[in-house]
Amino acid sequence: MTSEISISTQIYDSIFRAKETMNSEYQDAFDWITDIIENPNRPKRNKCEICGHSDGKLELHHVRGKNHGNETITVCQECHEDLTNKQKLWDRSWLDPNAENKDAFLEKGLIDICELKYEKTSQEIFKRIAEELTRGFSYD
Repeated sequence: MTSEISISTQIYDSIFRAKETMNSEYQDAFDWITDIIENPNRPKRNKCEICGHSDGKLELHHVRGKNHGNETITVCQECHEDLTNKQKLWDRSWLDPNAENKDAFLEKGLIDICELKYEKTSQEIFKRIAEELTRGFSYD
């Protein structure tokens, strides 16, 4: 009986730690995305906010495109190229600096960022966020 209690305790402790990790990852992702949205013209960071690399040239990526907003993240050249290539596939209205659907561009930019962050780091929370954002996404 004692070993059953010990095993049960270990199992529950493991599940609790997993839940705490998930909660922490969710909170970190939520805080990061909130910072991007609520703090346009964020200062440049000392590492890529997508893959974490700190070596090489770091650049600012405009989440919804530089013609549509000032929300930026710091990225390495490789991640910047990946994100820019994704933007080139966006709806053609993105090319119009006077487009009225600027919020859609922010949402699409966040989807792209979360998808790439998941691709580079395997952090499941970013895959899940991208999926949820995509579920209701429309350029309209």
